[in-house]
Amino acid sequence: MKIAISSGDELNHLLDALGQEIVEAQIYHRLLCDLVAAIPEYKREFKESNTFWHVTINSLKEARLIRLCRVFDQNSSSLNLVNLLEIIKENLHLFTEEQLRERIKDNVFADSLCHFYRPPNKSQLETDIEYASCRNLLIKKLMIWRNNIVAHRGIKVVLSQQNILHRNPLSNEEIENLLTTGLRIFNRYSSLYRASSNSGQIIGHNDYKYLLDFIRLGLQKWDEDIDKEFGADQKV
Repeated sequence: MKIAISSGDELNHLLDALGQEIVEAQIYHRLLCDLVAAIPEYKREFKESNTFWHVTINSLKEARLIRLCRVFDQNSSSLNLVNLLEIIKENLHLFTEEQLRERIKDNVFADSLCHFYRPPNKSQLETDIEYASCRNLLIKKLMIWRNNIVAHRGIKVVLSQQNILHRNPLSNEEIENLLTTGLRIFNRYSSLYRASSNSGQIIGHNDYKYLLDFIRLGLQKWDEDIDKEFGADQKV
């Protein structure tokens, strides 16, 4: 089922909504990877509050996977990347330089941004649609996870009658591929449509490290207080 839009504003709303999903998936992924990478350096800090960090890391994994499944969902009536690309394919008339100038007329850099104007490349668009569809074996694998564990739990999987998830594991490298390529594809058309792109980096990303440093300082103070207490007992 083709999704029809009636105006450029509707396409703008779709870009905003899907862009949020893609960016949040990137944010959770980056935080998850950096937290896991920090464990060797902050081994004691993680160990002292192991339950909290265990739940946090698992929650980030789930949040990342949920958004990734939304972005690459194959439902014909939902907002996802392949549907967005199909909508763009059917509405290339919205990508004229004249309409771009109108959309960004309040931007002080409008003239310089329009200087680099170009319409969507139809061949590239078909390649991007191919990547975002189930014709891509990686997307097909992601949908197996979506349909058996993310959107709902498959009964056969729960009862161990089917080891489809074990036969189709999603590696960290594959997830990275989906996230990076998905953002790159999205930004390609967001840039062409409204001269803007999204970043997968959030302001304050390094807050987790500041937190770990504060925990380290607290543990050092704790050690010092223990040493003083036992030292005083020994003197007595």
